[in-house]
Order: sequence, then structure tokens, then C-alpha cells
Amino acid sequence: MFETLHPNLMSFIAAIFVAVSQVIYRQALNRLSPAITALMLNIFSAILAIGLYASGEGVVTWPLAALFWFALVGVFGSSVGRYLSLLGVNLIGLSRNQVMVQTVLIWSSLQGVFFLGEQMTVGIAAGTVAIMCGTILLLYDRQANEVGAPLRYYFVPVFASFLFSLTFMFRKFGLVMLPSIPMGMAVSAASGALLLGAAMPFAKEVGMRRWDPRGLFTVFLGTATNFIAALFFWSAVQRGEVVQVIPINRLSVLIVIFLSWFFMQKQESVTWRIALGGAISVVGAFAVVWGK
Repeated sequence: MFETLHPNLMSFIAAIFVAVSQVIYRQALNRLSPAITALMLNIFSAILAIGLYASGEGVVTWPLAALFWFALVGVFGSSVGRYLSLLGVNLIGLSRNQVMVQTVLIWSSLQGVFFLGEQMTVGIAAGTVAIMCGTILLLYDRQANEVGAPLRYYFVPVFASFLFSLTFMFRKFGLVMLPSIPMGMAVSAASGALLLGAAMPFAKEVGMRRWDPRGLFTVFLGTATNFIAALFFWSAVQRGEVVQVIPINRLSVLIVIFLSWFFMQKQESVTWRIALGGAISVVGAFAVVWGK
């Protein structure tokens, strides 16, 4: 799938669609709780992936080991990782949590080098650090009303980012055994939905906001956009190197801020810190692409 496109380009295209879907999800969260939004995202993704798989030629065999790796993507990423990330917001505040989650770049780079045998050059390393620093400038809000938190609370979003990084490696392992991106997406989304569904009776969100029709439709629009992003991203991970495609994909943060400013100028303002963070991130992306 998308064989004519370079993996780094596919990762960047995925970042664009991820950014668009994030803007849409922001609207959905005005009507639905984060737990319901995450659950429906996984359900809709599984349906779309199954439909895409059914419309294609399929595969002859389904190795259980590959299905296991795909399932871990959903469990570690869509379920546990997402929950811990949301928990981190409650423990240390939104902006601090977002900053700590950016350590996913460090974890993914280390795993790419030590477990996937990828090469880390000076250019790629410098570019990765630049994107991470630029993203921190983009995300961190010094004016946020966030109280001090115990140091141990900061390990929650860091551990969430570590779980997210593991999913990149799991995708790689699974696609080697079963080179079907739709199947991988279907299994990972379904496993995430099952785990979230099992935990839903224990969720605190109650009331009509749980199943608001307009909110669900908005989630579906966001999921359809995110599904396109996932197709490009899974293809990028399959054919590219984690040490390159992951930093480039993190440019989605910059694109989200640009889209928020473009469509909601009254609510979002561009400060010198955001401009500097964006410039550093772009320079870092160029370093990653040409640092090989």
C-alpha cells in the first residue's frame, strides 16, 4: 500500500490527517466524555479496518503471533497508554502532561536502535532532539493554573509515552509475520475497544453526554480522518525506520496549533514561543530526513 511514496513522506501525511482528526475530536469532547470518545474511536476504527480488509484480497494465513503483536498495539496504545495519559492530566495538569508525553521520541529512538537494528546518525539524533524541544515550546503554557505535584506523578505520563513507543515496535514485528495493514489495524482497534468496553462500567462519567448523537457523529468524522492517517502511518512504520518516521509524525502537534489558529483565531493566539517552537520543529524535521 502506497509503495510509490517514501516512508518519511507517508509519516508526514499521516501527521496532517492526525492533526485534522484532533481538531475534530476537540469538538466531540464538548459533547462526550474522553472515555466514550476513546471507546467509539476504537469501535469505528475496527469497523472501517474490517471493511477495508474484506474489500481486498486478504491473506492466506493468520499467524497467531502476528495477531498477538497487533492486539498488543491496541492494549498498550489505545487502552492503557491512553488511560494513563488522561490520568496524567488530572495528576500534574494538561501542559505538564503534554510535555512529559513527548519523551516518546526518546523511547522510540532507543528501541529502534537496540531492538530493530536501525542506525542513529548525528543528524537524526539532532533532529529528534530539536523536534522534541520545539514541541515542548509549542505545548507548555507557563500561564496555566497548575499546582505543584509530587515527583512520582510525573512518571505516569512518562510511562504512558513508553507504552506508546512500544506499539511502534509491535507494529513492525506483526507486519513482518502478517503483511496486512488493514488486518493489523482491525485487530489493534478491536482489542482496544474490548478492553475499554470492559472498563466502561467502572468509569465515572454519567448522564446524557455519554451517548450524544451529534457527538457520536463528530467522533465518526474524526475517526474516518484518523483512519486515513493510520493507513499512512502503518505503511510508514512497515517500510521505514522508526528513528525517522516517529519524529516526523510528531509534527502533528505543530499542525494542530496552526489549524486551531487558522480556524479559531479568536480562541487561539500565536506567541513568540509558539513561533520559535514551530521553527525549531521544522528544522529538526529537515535534519531527520536528511540526516541518514
